[in-house]
Amino acid sequence: MARAGEPMTPAGNPGTWATNADYPATAMRDEREGTTGFRLTIGPDGLPQRCDVTSSSGHTDLDTTTCRLVMERARFRPGRDENNQPVGGTYSNRIRWTIPDNYIDKLANAGFSVDQTRESWPRGPSPLPAMLLIDTTAHYPAAALAARHEGDVHMAVSVDALGKVSGCSVINSSLSADLDKAACALMLSQGAFTPALDGNGKPTKGVVPAMFRWFLPRPEAPVANAERSLALRKFPMSEPGESSLSVLLDAEGKASNCTYSRIGETWLVAPGINPCDTIGGAQHYIPFTDAKGQPVARRITLRIEAKIEAPDVAKPSTVP
Repeated sequence: MARAGEPMTPAGNPGTWATNADYPATAMRDEREGTTGFRLTIGPDGLPQRCDVTSSSGHTDLDTTTCRLVMERARFRPGRDENNQPVGGTYSNRIRWTIPDNYIDKLANAGFSVDQTRESWPRGPSPLPAMLLIDTTAHYPAAALAARHEGDVHMAVSVDALGKVSGCSVINSSLSADLDKAACALMLSQGAFTPALDGNGKPTKGVVPAMFRWFLPRPEAPVANAERSLALRKFPMSEPGESSLSVLLDAEGKASNCTYSRIGETWLVAPGINPCDTIGGAQHYIPFTDAKGQPVARRITLRIEAKIEAPDVAKPSTVP
């Protein structure tokens, strides 16, 4: 029981009031970091009544998010006056907003990765660190777990202008319908992204090809002669195809006359995406220049082709 004269103390760990999972999407996208100092006014019931920023991080969204989160989550054990009556007070602390190092790599190790070679143009959606908190073990399909199935699910994930996953379709199957279905269900329920940017740098909807790797739980320590499951995976370029993109950039840096074609499978752009939709618009680019440094118009053409052929038969070498 609290005694007279005891000071007010936090009820819980203040480090949990704001985490990287709460990082504002725009700040994450623009790689803004900083430390926000704050002071809370606490009532006799132990609940925050007011939050004041005492030292700014230099970014309004980080400061605003700090106060919003601590007002929602901070709880205190009220202090006691000389008559043993509950009293409030003030509490000061700081929250340091730092983008996790290599969180994209950590996310890939956890099973989810984005195919950066085929992202929406000019910049596609990007996963947020909050996805590191997804417990894939809890979502492993029971039938696949019982059958000890593993595999890679290649998906086209649709993300709206607010960063919310609005759709998901399987591009290349893991060869397990249960794993395919579960991967898209997980993206729809727990996917967290920064939105794509259009040619003017404004948030827009986009589609990003991604891969989710289902792997069975491994024992913490190696066991001699333990039976290991081997995932049967489809080679990423196992179907022939080709893509071609051509765009005219005039001497003023404006893109126009853009054409895009696709035949069969391709490793350039995911199905349903036409890069010409985002590469033009009102956006102006730095124009090409001639040998005298004068702006000139140029046509840019990009082609990519996947061929499936029999290997060449090596000829025996002859030594003179």
